[in-house]
Amino acid sequence: MAEVGAFTLENLTTGMYINSLVIFREYIQNSCDATDKALDAGILQEGDGQIEITIDKDNRRITIEDNATGISVLDFKSSLINIAYSDKSLETDRGFRGIGRLCGLAYCRELRFVSTAYGEGIQSTVIFDAAKLRTIFYSNRKYTVKEALDEIVSFETSGTDADKHFFRVELISIVETNKDLLDVEAVRDYLSFVAPVTYSPNFYYQTEIYQHAAALNFKITEYKILVNGEQLYKPYKTNVQTRMGKDEIFGVEFRDFYDAADKLVAWSWIGLSEFKGVLDQRSGTADNKMRGIRLRQKNIQIGDKDVFQSRKLFNEDRGTTYFIGEIHTVDVNLRPNGRRDYLEENDTYIAFKGALINYFKELSEIYWKASDVRSAVKAINAPADAEAEFNKQSAPYRKSHHAVYEENQAKLKDAAQAAEKKLASINQKAEQNPETPLSKVVTRIIKNQSGNNPPPHRDWS
Repeated sequence: MAEVGAFTLENLTTGMYINSLVIFREYIQNSCDATDKALDAGILQEGDGQIEITIDKDNRRITIEDNATGISVLDFKSSLINIAYSDKSLETDRGFRGIGRLCGLAYCRELRFVSTAYGEGIQSTVIFDAAKLRTIFYSNRKYTVKEALDEIVSFETSGTDADKHFFRVELISIVETNKDLLDVEAVRDYLSFVAPVTYSPNFYYQTEIYQHAAALNFKITEYKILVNGEQLYKPYKTNVQTRMGKDEIFGVEFRDFYDAADKLVAWSWIGLSEFKGVLDQRSGTADNKMRGIRLRQKNIQIGDKDVFQSRKLFNEDRGTTYFIGEIHTVDVNLRPNGRRDYLEENDTYIAFKGALINYFKELSEIYWKASDVRSAVKAINAPADAEAEFNKQSAPYRKSHHAVYEENQAKLKDAAQAAEKKLASINQKAEQNPETPLSKVVTRIIKNQSGNNPPPHRDWS
């Protein structure tokens, strides 16, 4: 039988993840799976589960602890030493490959897992000497994975309260190059979208989202997660800052994706606004942390806010930056890849990708048409605006500039006539399909820029 070299451990830790903050996601998803099992077993009641992250910057130490099932002393060693040999279910569990728990080895000098199961009264601890593992990687001797683990792993047990049930991850002495892991605000910002937490209590449209999910018989699984005692929420809100000024989310729109057999594959929601411009993230302006259409499986984010933009599924790179929203996968064959930065390429994904491209074309049309409507309304109003401005000037100025003014007004009226025809065409389409997101946006812009009614037809003669 072929031997597996110790460098496999490096590939599964340092080599697996680009962003060190990913380790929080890996450990949280394991805690969520354990919480589900604790609820099923009656160890926890709905609402009692909790995941606490404590970041001790001064002592360079991180702990991630849940109050779920814990691990039985009988299963403790095999559960935490076996690699890529998980008994988790692809259909029900978030982590199923059995490698995520090793990710902390790359970022600390010592990694510990501590646990006790309800009713046992025994606390088990496994200690990984991560610093020693890094010396093994580059030693003159060749190590197999088993030999390396034998060198760096030790176990401890002790008595504890039989009513206790928890699992705790301890990263001790975070390495100097990974200061971001100790940045409490950065961790909160990252997890507020990545982790399966509830929407902000201030997000007005969350009720509609929950209702739509329920109508699909889809449960948005959510957990109470705290970072240094402060509970996390998805920080969605209705006010947004665009490159062209402030905008407002005035509603949410849904899309459900079905396969050829009429089976639900995924569903999405997006926020509707006037789409005045891309959501701003420039230095010195309001930070739209919610920007982007995010991909989620079992309510854990896959990839980042630009997950679709980076794969060119929109017509143009800026496409997703106009939107806030989420796409929740339903079909178990839409599987995240090993890094969880996107989905595996399989037949289910290929069909879904085609549906996404068509959907994103529709979304692109919304912000293009929104721009057309604003420009048209502005052009229609331009002659009256120019006349009002001209009349503000002194009589001598008006007399000396009258010819220039008349020439300019003629051009503005020609442009206004063309804009009125274009706006009428867009508005007619909106009135014929009033329930489409495009129609809702067009109607909103016309109402806000022109009062309660569309711009009246003017006699430009």
